[in-house]
Amino acid sequence: MGTDTTARIPQAELEVISPEHQAEAKPYVMTRARALRRAFEYSGAPLDKSFIDIGSGKGKVVMTAALFGFKRIVGIEFAPELVELARRNLTKVRSHLPADTDVQVVCADATRYDYGPDDCVFFLYNPFGADVMTAFCQQLARSLKAHPRKLWIIYTDPAFIDVMLGQLPVVEKPRLIYGGFEIAFLTHDPATN
Repeated sequence: MGTDTTARIPQAELEVISPEHQAEAKPYVMTRARALRRAFEYSGAPLDKSFIDIGSGKGKVVMTAALFGFKRIVGIEFAPELVELARRNLTKVRSHLPADTDVQVVCADATRYDYGPDDCVFFLYNPFGADVMTAFCQQLARSLKAHPRKLWIIYTDPAFIDVMLGQLPVVEKPRLIYGGFEIAFLTHDPATN
C-alpha cells in the first residue's frame, strides 16, 4: 500500500517527549502482519473494544489492527518523528478501512496516558525496559481500579512479563511462537481475577 514501516530506527536518533525514558526505550522494529493477525486471532480479544498499541512506531500494528477489524485503534508513541511517519502511513491505508473505523496515533508517554474504560486490548512489542514497564503497568492498574473491565494484553518478545505479572491483576495464557516471534497473552477479568 506504499507505506514506510520496514526500516529500523535506533532510539538514540529520535527526539522524544519524555527524555527520562529514552535510555530504556527499544529501537523501532517492524512487526510482521501475518504474525500480528495470528496473534489477534489467538488472543480472543473482541473487535468492539479499543485496541491500544504501546510504542506504536511507524504504525504497522495500528494499520494491521484496523485492517483486521478492530473498530477503535490508538497508537501511543513518544517520538514525534515516528508519530508523523505513522500518520502518513495511515493516510495511505484509510481508503481500505471500513468507514466506521476510528484510528489515530497520538504523541504521548504511555506511563502518563489516561487509559479510559473502553481501552481493553493492549499490544506491546517489548517497547521499553523494566523501570518504564513498571510505570506503565502502574498507570494501567490505576485505570483498572477506576474503570473495572476485562483486559487482553498481547506482548511480543515478552522480556519483562514478570513485571506485568507482578504489577497487574492478570493471568498468563499459553504463549504462541509464530514466524520467529514469541508472543505472550495476558488477561484480566474482574469477575474471576
